[in-house]
Amino acid sequence: MSAAAGGPRARRALLRPADALVLALALALLGGLYARLWGDGGAGAEVRISVDGREFARLPLTEARTVEVPGPAGITVVEVRDGRARCAASPGPQHLCERAGWLARGGEVAIGLPNRVAIEILARERHFDGFTY
Repeated sequence: MSAAAGGPRARRALLRPADALVLALALALLGGLYARLWGDGGAGAEVRISVDGREFARLPLTEARTVEVPGPAGITVVEVRDGRARCAASPGPQHLCERAGWLARGGEVAIGLPNRVAIEILARERHFDGFTY
């Protein structure tokens, strides 16, 4: 009896209908988890500006404004516009606070160490990016 005739060595289908169903459910679950954990962490509602661990200001991201934040090393300029915030100018020698760029999602932070200024976006949900502190 030949393999083509359905003998004991006949090739079986690579995926049976139940296997395909399990695979489809697993892919749907992975897609949902990806969207939940790595998707948009929720648009920010407010920006909190802290100096030396104390809250200096809490501002809505819906109002465009520029804030001068005094600190031990000088003035840090924080700009809020178009639903996002950034450190526009910092007295730090490497300007790392400025290099953080625009912050818009919940949990995003820019910190200027010489001036001890922290800029954090607040939202109901925090954005997950794999960085834990």
